[in-house]
Amino acid sequence: METSLYWQIALTMVPGLGPVYAKSLLNFFNIEEVFKADRAALEQVGVLPQRLQDSLLHFSNWQRVEEEIKFIERYQIRPLFITDVNYPSRLLSCADAPILLYYKGEALLNANRMIAIVGTRGCTRHGVRMTEEIITQLAPYGATIISGLAIGIDTVAHQHALQNGLPTIAVLPLGLDAVYPAINRSLAGQILRSSGGLLTESMTRNNGDKYLFPRRNRIVAGGCDAVLVVESGTKGGSLITAELAAGYGREVFALPGRASDPKSQGCHALIKQQKAQLIETGDDIANWLGWPKPAMASGPERPSKKNMLAPTALSASEARLLHHIGTNEMLTIDQLKEWDQNEPQSLAAALLNLELAGLIVSLPGNRYQSL
Repeated sequence: METSLYWQIALTMVPGLGPVYAKSLLNFFNIEEVFKADRAALEQVGVLPQRLQDSLLHFSNWQRVEEEIKFIERYQIRPLFITDVNYPSRLLSCADAPILLYYKGEALLNANRMIAIVGTRGCTRHGVRMTEEIITQLAPYGATIISGLAIGIDTVAHQHALQNGLPTIAVLPLGLDAVYPAINRSLAGQILRSSGGLLTESMTRNNGDKYLFPRRNRIVAGGCDAVLVVESGTKGGSLITAELAAGYGREVFALPGRASDPKSQGCHALIKQQKAQLIETGDDIANWLGWPKPAMASGPERPSKKNMLAPTALSASEARLLHHIGTNEMLTIDQLKEWDQNEPQSLAAALLNLELAGLIVSLPGNRYQSL
């Protein structure tokens, strides 16, 4: 176990601390010293209010830290502390950037050209078509496409990036043990198998509190050069992402729609309030960002071998589970639980790992089938 990771995870778990206060502490202490500082030392630096001093001094959930490290090691997750050279450099200019991220995949988090594409879950055919056209037009520029793996425009953005051979990174609200939404687990597997990536700030065994979704949005907004809002009503996560991006100094683009379409009203509001530039094509975006179009498509940036993770090796229990699924035409989650008789959390993690490895597929009704 890497000692520094032990303290890094613990720092994210201190109740109420948050990334802003955590980074303030790291201006005075190294990561291990944070937990060895006494009350006098904390009061001397003067960065924490009394209640947060109490939270830090009384932190004792070390078993949970060890459990998270076991998950990281078993599933070859790459933890990225804010001082790590591979930490997304664009996030470093954001005051509330996460101090620790969890990453699985091969796509470069610091690629030269990165654009986030977001929009409503209940997208229209027009929104789908325009998202596909814009990504096709961005393909010659080799851009990396970032989104949140949500139903709707996010899904279309990831899928069409894959179809155009572009790296795509899905920023998740929950931990890597529970890809959300479940219906997009197969898409998450495709992203990993196509040299993309899954990125999250959340630990495993998270209960899906609503605050995790806007927290996810700030990573999408800050980790790119620009955000494109394809379709949005007057409220929703896409507008939150756009507002955050503008606050971080990122370019914000919005696609206009029909004046009477409620699913374009958010885009129109961003344009009218001069919070977003009106664009109609991928070339509009590239021109605004100053991306010269190559004479010949150079393709997306590829990770060097030193940045690539080795293929996930199956544990004995996962191999046994894969064999059991393979010897049956189709099995429900209840049938698997009855067969396994182990901790449900372990079964869920094993199923997810097999799915992300492209060895099984989840079907409607919580059913699983081997490939």
